[in-house]
Amino acid sequence: MAFSDLKVLVVDDNANMRRLLSTILLGVGFAQVRDVGSANEALDTLNNDEGWRPDVMLVDYVMDGLDGVQLTRRVRQDYDQPGQHLPIIIITGYSELWRLNEARAAGADEFIVKPFSTPNLLERINRVVIAASQQQQPKAMLSA
Repeated sequence: MAFSDLKVLVVDDNANMRRLLSTILLGVGFAQVRDVGSANEALDTLNNDEGWRPDVMLVDYVMDGLDGVQLTRRVRQDYDQPGQHLPIIIITGYSELWRLNEARAAGADEFIVKPFSTPNLLERINRVVIAASQQQQPKAMLSA
């Protein structure tokens, strides 16, 4: 899948980080990037009536209100449906192993520690989108 086909939702309470991520993603050719400043705004975006569905979410770990791990749990419980796994990448300035384990247990697909490089970010996005598309493809029927 080409980046030009992908829609990304960036969730971070830091406006500068949202702007940086959006600039990187749009600069390399992503189709659409929406950014929001809180987990609640992200849930509103996912539940809107427009039918806009991101192909991947980039979520800050530490935010006021619901944090990135809590948001991930909510998405996994309330938003994912059979054959509709939304890849989530947690981005954080913290590198403790327990944080990684907490994010994975909540259902995060990837975990990126700041500072990160653009190639690393793009490789992780590519990896989770490919994995999600392989999970969502119908199984081939076996013939006798």
